Amino acid sequence: MISHLLFISAAIFSLLATWQIVLAMRSPEQPSRHQRNISLSVGMSILCTLFAILEHGFIGATGLILTLTTVAGFTTILVQNLYLIGMWQHGVRGLGLLLLPLTALPLLILPFLPHTQSELWIEASSFLATGHLLLSLAGYAMLTMAALYACMQLMLDHALKQKKLGFLVQAMPSLMDIGNHLFAHVRWSIWLLGLSILTGLFWQWLEMAHFALLNHKVLLSLFAWAVLLVLFHFRKKAAWHHQRASKMVLFAYISLMLAYFGVKLIQNLI
Repeated sequence: MISHLLFISAAIFSLLATWQIVLAMRSPEQPSRHQRNISLSVGMSILCTLFAILEHGFIGATGLILTLTTVAGFTTILVQNLYLIGMWQHGVRGLGLLLLPLTALPLLILPFLPHTQSELWIEASSFLATGHLLLSLAGYAMLTMAALYACMQLMLDHALKQKKLGFLVQAMPSLMDIGNHLFAHVRWSIWLLGLSILTGLFWQWLEMAHFALLNHKVLLSLFAWAVLLVLFHFRKKAAWHHQRASKMVLFAYISLMLAYFGVKLIQNLI
């Protein structure tokens, strides 16, 4: 199947970009050339993934069609685009050593999943539904980036305390820069998730004439959003240590991942 080859090609390009980051760290001469090579490889990965999910029918007659395959592929596209923006605007190239192999993993797994991966989850029936789904996926991608920065922060903090500065740690930005990037993504996550929750509630009202607030997706999404709000509030007051902030971001991310994927995956396995 063409989409399977495209997913595998996208994963290979992601791993190639990771190797180019390693080469750039070992030989820092001509940084602009290294940056162009990394961008080209990531860009090719994005294009392959885009064509793969379009082949799977990501866009229907009335809007987006979400399955495990299309959601994982589109989320990967968003995360890789955010990485490219961060690399060109802020020079956070070292993040790719953690991010790009993680994006390659689902791209390699998707072609080998059972047929249930293609079963319909949600099909948008209106412009409002499509907007809600796009906001939800964008918010999840933004929080994914925040979670990666949280992991980097915990790893760097641990390495500094243990005085073990390996290659991966040396490629990371400073703790201050990581914290600034983390909370920039948290701020955007709050806005995007808040808008996705609002549009989702409007969608429920138009479709069912009532709010299904006891739905697992709504409750977990609200919980993740509330955790981020609390975190951002205390960040403005400089009241929390960065370790606690990182753990809160990861906690919110796991909650949102369960809201979007957890129950669906359990249902498919059962």
